[in-house]
Amino acid sequence: MLVSDVVLIAALAVFVIVWWLARLPERGTVLLVAAFVAMAASLWGVLDERWQAAVGGVVALVCLLAMFIARGRTRGVPFVSGTLLALLSVCAGLVLYMFPVTALPKPGGPEAVGVRTFELDDPSRPGVFSAAPDAPRRLLLRVWYPATTPAGDARPAPYFSAAEARSTAHGLGELIGFPQLLSHLKHVRANAYENAPLRPAPGKRPVVVYGHGYMSFLGQHTALMEELASHGYIVYSIQHTYDASDTVFPDGDVAPMDTQLKRRHDARRPEGMSAILGGKTLNERFGGHLLLPEQDGRMVGPSAAIWVQDRSFLLDRLAAGEVPEAIADIVAASDVSRTGQIGMSFGGSTTGGFCMTDTRCAAGVNLDGLSYHLQTLNADMPVPFLMLHSELGRFGQPPQSFNQFSYERFETAGLSDHVHRFQIRDALHMGFSDFTVFVRPPLGQMFLGKVPPHTMIGLQKDMVRTFFDRYVRGERNGFPEQVRAAHGDWLVPLDNSNVRHWWLARAPEERTDMEARIAVLRGAGKVMSAGTRAVPSVRPVTGTRPRPRAD
Repeated sequence: MLVSDVVLIAALAVFVIVWWLARLPERGTVLLVAAFVAMAASLWGVLDERWQAAVGGVVALVCLLAMFIARGRTRGVPFVSGTLLALLSVCAGLVLYMFPVTALPKPGGPEAVGVRTFELDDPSRPGVFSAAPDAPRRLLLRVWYPATTPAGDARPAPYFSAAEARSTAHGLGELIGFPQLLSHLKHVRANAYENAPLRPAPGKRPVVVYGHGYMSFLGQHTALMEELASHGYIVYSIQHTYDASDTVFPDGDVAPMDTQLKRRHDARRPEGMSAILGGKTLNERFGGHLLLPEQDGRMVGPSAAIWVQDRSFLLDRLAAGEVPEAIADIVAASDVSRTGQIGMSFGGSTTGGFCMTDTRCAAGVNLDGLSYHLQTLNADMPVPFLMLHSELGRFGQPPQSFNQFSYERFETAGLSDHVHRFQIRDALHMGFSDFTVFVRPPLGQMFLGKVPPHTMIGLQKDMVRTFFDRYVRGERNGFPEQVRAAHGDWLVPLDNSNVRHWWLARAPEERTDMEARIAVLRGAGKVMSAGTRAVPSVRPVTGTRPRPRAD
């Protein structure tokens, strides 16, 4: 809680208490001072990006108005007015309570965590999205890494810098018509120390690459990134310029979210997505995928290709050591030949597309993302892959994977021992983020799910870390059974064999027709992304079973 929060709540409490004490000497003076202190604290908070304090300021004005109306008229206990003012003051406190300024959960690993932010430019891809025709692709990146223990007076980095609070946070809020929604997170402290020295280690450290959700930002899973770094990983996160919230580069330049995306967000959910999420039969849900290229052309076409290319470009530059001097030591310690890949929502779809085609992916995680990357349909994922889903009960669906047509061939769906599908009970889509810590019940339950915040974040930490420990580091750690045992019935395994039964029940000519339609889908995606740079180090997308993985 901020100092301005404490002063505001205390001033309103004093006003309400004194209001009830009708015969208190100097009552009017005390009430006047308390009201003005509350107004000053409210203004202090609002000017410092704590918009929730505005409610307390309105209540303070009501208190002043009540003093003016009741001037000289109070003889007994002001029961009615006192009750109303008390209720209004409680509401002001509840708004502050609902949006707490609280630290992120601490990482559980043995190492301290450092963080640095930097920029990479790709001149081979000019004019991407809203950029000028001759402007290179500019990417903002952040890296979390194992660091030496900081000095005792060192403070962790803020969740948002002051510049990000005025731009990135406002860009997210604009999607629901309230730019200030998340700007108060500039007061939240993460756990990583900015520019802390890299902790030396023998050999190179394993690398994870993270991608945020569509129209979001690179720090949306900071708690998870810090967890991985505290266990020895170097984690790079990409902000996909123009497809993200407003991007603040290290030199102060700001690249705003593409206005086309804001119009898309305000539109109705596309019919294809509704069918995928809420279709009653597999035929209906598969039909939803057939509609995606037509209804979500930006996402299936240019965005799908460019986000994969952004990841490839990052790994190319890291491998070549062509990076700013400020992160050269971290890059030199990074093993980019076999990386863990992870993303949330569209970033999760990007993870599937990248791991399907780029040999530098050793294992991938999709956090509640649909399959907009069409090369994943009816195709075996060649590396271990983990999906964590929100609950589809709100769409009237039993537990199931809403990207059930991806990452496995239809004819063998449900048989793979390295494709893991789980649902988190009572979780909602935006609960797959740090936001679950920043919005308390009941409001948080409406938009983020009913899973307790520290359970939701802890479950993701445990699943993702042990998955990468198993498949990137090669540890024999009993994944996923040990995590399932630790988190009880919050974690629901999903059986994808119904896709296999659905497919095998079809006549041969029907299967041929559907395979042809999938080929058309893939072709449509390629046409919409035409003109983008080819992805290096690719593996062919085939219908063969994945190669065995060495333990």
